[in-house]
Amino acid sequence: QIMIYDIYGDKSKKEVHSDVLDTSSWIFPVGALLRIIRGCWIFYEKPKFQGRKYVLEEGETVLDHLWDLPGVKHHRRNLTVGSIKHVTKDCGVPEVEFCLAADGTEGLPICIQSAIANLEELDVEKNPYIKVKSGVWLAYSDINYKGEMKVLEECDSPSEVPSADVKSLRPLKMGELKVQMPMNVKIIIYEKTHFGGWSKEFSENICSVPALFGSEEEFREIGSIRVIGGVWVAYDKERYKGHQYLLEEGDYEDRRSWGGTDSVLLSFRFLQADFIESSVALFQSDDEDGKTLDIINEEIPDLEQAGFGPETRSILVRSGVWVAYQQKYFCGEQYILEKGKYKCFFDWGGSSKIIMSIRPIKLEPLGTNEPPHLLKAFSNTHFQGTCIDFTAEVSDFTSFIPCSFKVLRGCWLLYYQGEIADNHCVLEEGLYADLSSCGCPTATIKSLKPIQYVFSEPSISLFALEGCKGRELHFSEPINSVLSEDLHFYTQSVWVRSGLWIAYEGCNFLGKQILLEPSEISNWNEHSGWKVIGSLRPVKQPAVYLRVKNRAQGKYLTVAGSLADVRATSVCASPYNGKNTQIWHYCRGLFKSKANNACLDVIGGRDVPGAKVALWAEHGKDRQKWRLNEDGTISSYLSDQLVLDIKGGSHYDKNHIIMNQLIDNRHSQQWDIEIL
Repeated sequence: QIMIYDIYGDKSKKEVHSDVLDTSSWIFPVGALLRIIRGCWIFYEKPKFQGRKYVLEEGETVLDHLWDLPGVKHHRRNLTVGSIKHVTKDCGVPEVEFCLAADGTEGLPICIQSAIANLEELDVEKNPYIKVKSGVWLAYSDINYKGEMKVLEECDSPSEVPSADVKSLRPLKMGELKVQMPMNVKIIIYEKTHFGGWSKEFSENICSVPALFGSEEEFREIGSIRVIGGVWVAYDKERYKGHQYLLEEGDYEDRRSWGGTDSVLLSFRFLQADFIESSVALFQSDDEDGKTLDIINEEIPDLEQAGFGPETRSILVRSGVWVAYQQKYFCGEQYILEKGKYKCFFDWGGSSKIIMSIRPIKLEPLGTNEPPHLLKAFSNTHFQGTCIDFTAEVSDFTSFIPCSFKVLRGCWLLYYQGEIADNHCVLEEGLYADLSSCGCPTATIKSLKPIQYVFSEPSISLFALEGCKGRELHFSEPINSVLSEDLHFYTQSVWVRSGLWIAYEGCNFLGKQILLEPSEISNWNEHSGWKVIGSLRPVKQPAVYLRVKNRAQGKYLTVAGSLADVRATSVCASPYNGKNTQIWHYCRGLFKSKANNACLDVIGGRDVPGAKVALWAEHGKDRQKWRLNEDGTISSYLSDQLVLDIKGGSHYDKNHIIMNQLIDNRHSQQWDIEIL
C-alpha cells in the first residue's frame, strides 16, 4: 500500500494497492509526501514498467525530481510517472548468484542471500555475471551502498550489470506485519480471483461463511479477498478452526497471495490488542530453570540462530499479537498468538512443537496528515446502513440518527437526552454495535464531541467532606465498587489530580456516566446530582504514536547516535527527518522511542537544573516518568518545577535536551504534541 498526499495543493490523498500499468495521466505534484506502508515498489518512467526506475521502500519520502540528471533540476510543478509495480510482497528469502557464464551453467556460482557492504572481500571478480534468483536487489557502484545505484530484478538478463561495476549489494525486504486502524474492521470476500463474481462485505466475526448464503445460493469457494481495515485471521474450517491465515489490510487477488492451498476458507475473525507494545516468552520445557526466550517488539526470522528451538513447549503472550511460523523466515504454517498462556502446541493450533520464526503485528503510524480524532457512525445497528465519518464536534442529528459506532481514533463524548437534563457517556476506541453497548439507553442523541488527548498517569482522590477535606480515598487504578473499599464512605468532594476518569453511578461500571477532567470538585452532589459514586476507572489511553515539537525552534525531540547501543545515544532537538528516531509513544508515564523501544530518562536521576536527558531501557522509576501540562511544558516526576528544555549556547551540545527550572512563558520549554 502506498499513500500519496498533495500537502501543498488541494490536500488530496491517493491510495495504491497493486500494480498500475499506466499512470501517465496521474498528477504527481513535486513535494508530495509518499508513505509506503507495505511492500517495496518501483516507479517507472514509462507505462508498462519501462524506462528508468525509482525504488521506494517502506517509510516516508518526499516526491522530488525523479528523472532529472545529477546536478540538473527542472522547475516543474508536477512529475510524470509512467507505471507503478509492487515488487516485494512476501518474506521469501532473496537470492543472487555471481556466475562464470551468462546462462549460469559453468562453474560453481557464489550465492548471496543478504546485504554485502563490500563485495571486494568476496572476490567475485572471477565470476563476471550477476543473476537474480529471487527478490529485487539494489547494486551500487561504491562500497557501503553508495554511488550510482541500479535495480536488479529476476527478469533482468545476467549480462546487464557486470559484477566488476558492483561494489556493494543489498536486497529489498518486506517490513513488519502492520495494522493502521485496528478498529476499522471491514473485509470483502469475492467468489472469483481478481475480485470477480459475487461479493459479501462484513465488519464482524463470521463463524461460518456458508451460513451467510441463503438456501438458493450455493457456496463453493472464496477466490479473492479485500481487507479494507483491521487485521483478520481466516480459517479453513468453521468456528475458527483448522489452518490459520493472517490477513493484513490490502488486496489478495488469489489463494496464493494469502498462502492458501486447495482448502476453502470457512470462517473469519478480526484481532484486537495493544499493537504498540508486544511482548512474548517462549519456553523449551516446563522446568523453572529450562531455556526461555523473551522477545519485546522484535521479529526473529531464525529462532535457532537466536539460540532457541527448534522445539517450543509453551508460550506466554504478555501483550500484543504475535504470529509464529513452522519454518524460518516467516514461512510455512502460521499460528496466531494472542494475549494469554499456551500450554502446548494443541493450544496454538499446531501439529507439533516446531516453531522456527516469530514476529509481532505492529501499529503503523497514520501520519500527521490524518485527523487525530475519527469516528464512523452508522444509521443501523451492527455497522449497517448509511455511514458518516466525524472528525470534529457535531450537534445536529435531525436528518441522520446514528445507531452504531466505530471509534477509530481518540475518545469521544456522546450526549443523549435524559429525563431531566442531558447525560453523556464516554466512547473509547472500539466497536459499538448498538446504543446499549455505548452505555447509552435508547434515547435521543444530542451531540458527539471529541475528547482531547491527555498525556499523564491517572490519579484521583475522593473526600468525605466538601472542599476536598476530611478522610481521603486515593486511586490510580479502576475500582469496581467504591463502597467495598470503605462501607461508610460517602463522597462529598473530588480532586482529579491527573488523567481522565469516568465516574459511574452504579457498581461494576454500570449506570450513568460522568467524564472527570483534572480539577477540584468541591461539592460532588451539586456537580453530579448523585448521592454516591458507585465505581470509577481511568479513560483508556488511546494507542497512538506522536512527535514532540518545540515551540521556540520548531524542531522535534530526536534520538541521535547508535540505536543498537542505548549508552551511545543522546536526545536532542532536530529538524523534521521523517524517521522513527522522532516518533514516540506515551504509556504508564513513559515516553518510549519507536526507534529502539528505550525510554526518556534523566541521567543519574538528579533532580537539579541542567541534568541531562537521554534514553535508557525501561525500569519505570520516577526519573523516567513525565507528564504533559496544559501550558505545553513536560515536567518530570522528580520535581514539578523541572521541565524539558533545550540546552542552548554555542557549544556542540547546544541542541541537547536537559532538565531546567520552570520559567513562565519560556518557549524553549514548551512543546506541542503531533498525533500520528
